[in-house]
Amino acid sequence: MSVNEVKIHKALLELEVRGTGHPGSRTYAIGDEDHTLGNALRHVLMQNSKVDFAGYSVPHPSEPIVHIRVQTAVNKELVPTQIEGEHRLPATDVLKEACETLITQCDIVLDQVEELMPEVRQDRIDIEDVLRNEGYEEEEVEDQENEGYDDDMGDDVVEEY
Repeated sequence: MSVNEVKIHKALLELEVRGTGHPGSRTYAIGDEDHTLGNALRHVLMQNSKVDFAGYSVPHPSEPIVHIRVQTAVNKELVPTQIEGEHRLPATDVLKEACETLITQCDIVLDQVEELMPEVRQDRIDIEDVLRNEGYEEEEVEDQENEGYDDDMGDDVVEEY
């Protein structure tokens, strides 16, 4: 390894929820991600009228983590929360919605690329076969069976107050 090479290590956490006060303002620290996911999620979040502010940062280039900040907008149609009587959706709900939107957008782009370039579709199928043969898909299924259905964002979520 040369002097200028930086070895990126695996993040110590998958997801950490940071923030106090109203649940409409949270920062999400997502491990093993970078500007690619951060900027894409920020863009999708800012397209949502329920969002007042969305931003992201990568604290240090050698740390495999991205921070995504979400603050939801005031919505007069909602019942006020007990904190300051604000009418705001929880930031976690809005982030989940943004993730689902981003997944849908990626699927649309992938379908269009595969339609124009059949070799890309074959490459994806080959990669999925390799992963299935190495047991990655089975591990995911076992993890889901062990956890049961959980509407939360996962067991690795740590919420700080």
